[in-house]
This record gives sequence, C-alpha cells and structure tokens, in this order.
Amino acid sequence: MAQSDSESHDKPCTICGTPRGVLVRCTIDESQKWNMVCPGSCWRSVSGGVEDARGLEGRYPHYRYGGMWKNKHADGPVSAKKPGKVKRRQKEERAQREAEEQNTQQNAEEDEE
Repeated sequence: MAQSDSESHDKPCTICGTPRGVLVRCTIDESQKWNMVCPGSCWRSVSGGVEDARGLEGRYPHYRYGGMWKNKHADGPVSAKKPGKVKRRQKEERAQREAEEQNTQQNAEEDEE
C-alpha cells in the first residue's frame, strides 16, 4: 500500500520507531540531544507525563521539554494540543504529588522536634 503525501512527511519516534504526525521534542538522556518522541506511552516513559517533569526531576533528570512537532502536510485536523481530559488529569496528579511532598516535609519537621 502506498503512503499518502502526509504520511510520507511523518517522522519516527526515537524510542519505538513508529512514524507519527505529532511528536514531542525533548531531551531524554545524558547526551542532551533533542529527540522526537510520540506523545503516548513513549513520552510518559521519559517524562512522567508532565511537559517540564515538574516535581519529577529526580526520576527524570535528563528530561527537558522542547515543544511539539506537527506534520504540516497532514490532511484534516491534526492537533498538537492536549485534550481537556489530559489537562485535568495532569492537574490532579500534580496536586496529589505536591500534597504528598508537603506531608513528607511536615513529617520530617515533626520528627526533628
């Protein structure tokens, strides 16, 4: 089966190699080279699912977000924007992490007393 013009302009994910019309540009290792990672499980595996890995720097020390790449030749609506449900989930996860950090700090302070 022949590729359509838009598919021929897709780029492969650095991790899984699957050609995609939307990729996340980021650094993922010590080399600090820019990689193109698909926004699904590959991206979550290198960032924790947060653009700037806020609150997860210890687990993803080499991760740095560099924006989204979108195939401009794609037919129809190809969006690089996050759906609302993803934004809400990330906000809830961030609030939970911050609450856990705050509890950890309070426990540490109580132990010192």
